[in-house]
Amino acid sequence: MLSNIIARRQQWEAELREVENAIGELNKVSDETPIYKSVGGLLIKTDKATALADLNDKKETIDLRIKTLQRQESLLKKQLDDLRKRVSDELSRLRGGTSA
Repeated sequence: MLSNIIARRQQWEAELREVENAIGELNKVSDETPIYKSVGGLLIKTDKATALADLNDKKETIDLRIKTLQRQESLLKKQLDDLRKRVSDELSRLRGGTSA
């Protein structure tokens, strides 16, 4: 479960880097430069402002997903640490009880 969450977070982080790179490249071109976005199997012409708005919306969504996964990851790590401690304490208690 924890490894799945970590893998999904890493996938979203890679997607975020791609979106940030696309935003950076769009900011380098003039407003008159033709911009095309992929929709299914088609390339649709759009303007720079619309493309930037779409990418910024996508970036916000990805950021939220990453933060959610980070919270889940943190919670699972804490639960795992608590469980490890309880198991360790119980093993210590059992060992102490058998040697007495």
